[in-house]
Amino acid sequence: MIVKKIILISPLLSLLWLSLTVILAGSSYPGYSHVLQFMSELGAGGSPDGDLVNYLGFIPTELFILLFLFALLKVMHKSRLLVLGVACIAVYALSLIAAAFYPCDYQCRPVDPSFSHDMHMLFGAIAYLAGIAGVAILAIDSKNWCESKVPLVSGLLLAVCAFALMLNLDAELSYVGLVQRCLELLIYVWFLIFGFYVYKSSLGETESGL
Repeated sequence: MIVKKIILISPLLSLLWLSLTVILAGSSYPGYSHVLQFMSELGAGGSPDGDLVNYLGFIPTELFILLFLFALLKVMHKSRLLVLGVACIAVYALSLIAAAFYPCDYQCRPVDPSFSHDMHMLFGAIAYLAGIAGVAILAIDSKNWCESKVPLVSGLLLAVCAFALMLNLDAELSYVGLVQRCLELLIYVWFLIFGFYVYKSSLGETESGL
């Protein structure tokens, strides 16, 4: 099924697009540190390639996630938990798109933050909370269709770890960039695990041609 292949591939494409964006933009940003600095700083006001990073990097990254969610709804049984989990992850992706339209101030650590900076931080917080909640909810729902416990156990474990990392997203933390990247990676790892088990399952196989 084409739709199931989308479920399998789209989170990987999203991760690769984000990684390529951050690596390339970081290489053109003098003195940028992937350990010390937020990814958002690459798209901040005054950054070397801010608009390119936001509009050609961060936004397409989340469009792949929305494609992933659309495909899930085409294939899976629409239980209340499934719809709620998908909705949470949609909020995650849409909030990060909104954050790209409201970039943070230069270096994301202003003394007197602008409206755009405040909105960026708000959307970022909403995104991570919604994304972590979505992972946990879809993990619990996996009991309804997956014989393996891997999506359930890994989802709950990674959600707890991701939430702990989120609580440490402090701009004053010397390795905050590393914390943010680990947080994003945990979310993506579970998307990939989940997509793999959906792809392996018999879900949607009665709908030929899709």
